[in-house]
Amino acid sequence: MANEYRWALIVGGTVPLLLAVVGVLGPAIMIAAFLLPVTFLVYAHDVELWEERPALTLAAVYLVVAAGASLVSLVAFRWMGEDAFAGLLFANAGHGALTGSPTGALILFGVALPVASEIVRQVGPVILARLPAFDDMIDGFTFGVASGAAYAAFETVVAFGAVFTVGLHSADAPTTWVVVILNLMIVKPVIYGAATGMAVAAFSGRGEGYDGFTPAYFGTLGLAIAANVAYWLGVRLLAGAPFGQALALLWGAVIAAVLVVRARVVLQAALLEAAVEDAARNARPRWATTDLAYCPECENALLPDALFCIVCGASVRATSIAARRHIREPAAPDSEGER
Repeated sequence: MANEYRWALIVGGTVPLLLAVVGVLGPAIMIAAFLLPVTFLVYAHDVELWEERPALTLAAVYLVVAAGASLVSLVAFRWMGEDAFAGLLFANAGHGALTGSPTGALILFGVALPVASEIVRQVGPVILARLPAFDDMIDGFTFGVASGAAYAAFETVVAFGAVFTVGLHSADAPTTWVVVILNLMIVKPVIYGAATGMAVAAFSGRGEGYDGFTPAYFGTLGLAIAANVAYWLGVRLLAGAPFGQALALLWGAVIAAVLVVRARVVLQAALLEAAVEDAARNARPRWATTDLAYCPECENALLPDALFCIVCGASVRATSIAARRHIREPAAPDSEGER
């Protein structure tokens, strides 16, 4: 299953890049912005995260994020700093300098906007994480990642609104736009998603219920805000430098890599918590795994009473609630055996 989504992302990611090369910027930016959020929504529905309510649950997160992202982005990119943003984004690469960015624009887009956006991205996931059905760390982490990726998409659409209204063409600088598309499609949503996911996971915490607004949460939230500010300050400062867009992509990739490593540690802790709770609360019946049970990760058959898949090594317990429930379903009676 993981390979299917990996190839879907690879194939889907080539489409906006090809569109950018031929100069069709509107569809290229739209596809790049929503590739990860839409793929995540389909994945959640496919693996039945949160049992029968995956699409509805994520749709609620996306709806809250869409409203917040649209409001904050309209204020920043339209009502306060439209000209400043255009100057920072389309600085004359090759002839600018690192010190060529206006101080006011740097403060607005490099500090104020990242701080405000991170706070807005916390609202929907934190509300859901307070509910008893979604108070596990893995739930908070997943909601945060979804919120961050969705916010990046809606923010991109508002920020690049001129591309859709005036039909901007990239024939004069296709390479520059390919780099921009890569940043919007991969680096930006990964940074947003990982940062917000870690913060909301800290809000959920370990154990029964959610931890709430603890020092650990505010510390992780501060780390998320710092990562956002570092990313956007680098992008803005490098905008006027020679090969500024490529350098900004590299800078963002470094920050994204650091956040992914840190998020992987949080995800491991969340999965272990889910596995331990499952072991503590549910005595495994004799039909825990049957000859008809399959690993939810690699889809290979599980041995009877298996706790781990012998093919991919994934823990049978450290997975979604719905997947564990499906694994434990007794095998359907064989029709020939009944006769």
